[in-house]
Amino acid sequence: MKVIILAGGKATRLPKSAEKTPKSLVKIKGKPFLDWQLSLLKKYGFNDLRFSLGEKADQIIKFLKKKKIKFEYLVEKEPLLTGGAIKFASRDLEEPMMVVNADILTDLNLKKFYKVFEKNKKNVIALYEVKDATSYGLVKIKKNGQVIKFLEKPKKKCAGYINAGFYILYPEVFRKIKKKKFLVETDIFPKLARQKKLCAYIHKGKWIDIGTEERLKFARNYFKI
Repeated sequence: MKVIILAGGKATRLPKSAEKTPKSLVKIKGKPFLDWQLSLLKKYGFNDLRFSLGEKADQIIKFLKKKKIKFEYLVEKEPLLTGGAIKFASRDLEEPMMVVNADILTDLNLKKFYKVFEKNKKNVIALYEVKDATSYGLVKIKKNGQVIKFLEKPKKKCAGYINAGFYILYPEVFRKIKKKKFLVETDIFPKLARQKKLCAYIHKGKWIDIGTEERLKFARNYFKI
C-alpha cells in the first residue's frame, strides 16, 4: 500500500523551533521527528513511501537521501492545504492509500489499523480520545465504528474523539473535488460520514501532535515511544 506523508506545511505555529528547519525535521530526543515516523512505518512493513512537500522541501529531500531509503516525492508550487495536497500526491493512484500527517508522534498499531480497512472495505480514519477537545474538532461515531458526524472545536472543555492524523482512503474520493485547494477535514470527511463511507479505528496508545511550541515541548520532555 502506498503511504503518502503530508510534510509540506509552513509550521506557522512553530515560529521558534521551525524557523530554519521544516517541522518534520525538528528534533525530539535527539532525532529528527521524521525519523520517529519512518521507524513506525518500517516496524509494520509499510515502505512504499511518497512525500508531499512544500516549504523547505530541499532539506527534507536531503535528509531522506541520507537515510538511503526508497521514496518518492512531489513538491507543491503553492500551499494546497491537506485535501489539495492528498489529491495532488495521489493523482496517479488507483488503489487505496494510507495518508499520514507529518506532525503526529504516536505508537499507533498500523497492523490493527489496516485490518479495520480490510474488514470494512471503507475509508478509515484513526481517532484518539482526549480529555480536553477545545483545540480540536470532535468526531462522533456509532458503536460499530461508523463515523457519523464531525463537529467544530468545542468552546468549553469536554472529552471526546479527535482526528489522529492517520487515514486509509480511496483516491477516487479526491477526484470528485474540482477545487485545487481544500481541506480533507472539512471538504471530504463530513461528506464521507454522511454517505456512510467512513469508519473509525480507535487508537488507545500514545499520541501527540507537535504542531505548536507547547506541544513540542511536552513531547520532548515527557513523551516516550
